Amino acid sequence: MQPAAGLSLLEERTTMLKAVIFDFDGTLADTRYILYKVYDRLARKHNLTIISPDELEEMRSMPIRDRFKKVGVSLLKLPVLIREVLPIYSEYIGSAEPFPDIKELIKHLKEQEFVLSIISSNTVKNINSFLAAHNLQFFDHIRSTSGLFAKHRAIRQALADLGIKSDQAVYVGDELRDITACKKVPIKIISVSWGYDHLSLLREGQPDYIVHYPAEIKRLLPQL
Repeated sequence: MQPAAGLSLLEERTTMLKAVIFDFDGTLADTRYILYKVYDRLARKHNLTIISPDELEEMRSMPIRDRFKKVGVSLLKLPVLIREVLPIYSEYIGSAEPFPDIKELIKHLKEQEFVLSIISSNTVKNINSFLAAHNLQFFDHIRSTSGLFAKHRAIRQALADLGIKSDQAVYVGDELRDITACKKVPIKIISVSWGYDHLSLLREGQPDYIVHYPAEIKRLLPQL
């Protein structure tokens, strides 16, 4: 159906989907190898368990708290380590690449006049650096959250900042904790299988939708 004369696509969406909120690492940016490099440096500095890339891959099927336990990181020590992670991470962000077909997806959504947002535990500086390097500066809103388990608060604040109701937006993420956060808001979530968490773990969380390729998001959004 064509929009009424004089109305934009966004204005026509009064009760339809208006905004798409993305996670960053593991959803837009393929940064898994960066995570390994950062962890390896911290593990050697703090005498944590050294893991191989294969072991890291196996850990994708474990809940995040179990991963920390496996490598000897207590939740009490976690805030200290997180403060060290992001400065090291910034050294590698220049080599990160978007996942295949992500650029086409983002450009398509912008052409359709969706409001686009990113909510991540990464820094706004790192995210903007990545977006600029790959000509992906189409986002209307970027928010960083310092708490690994407090993303639901950041999502609520982002919706308030954008003036959009939770039933007018959808979140796209790659982790079980994204699913948990979205259910607390509540907001619909599309889980992607190409990121950090294994498909089996995502299924346990029972997201609203699971996709395996960015093109599936294009086809799915009109149904929402």
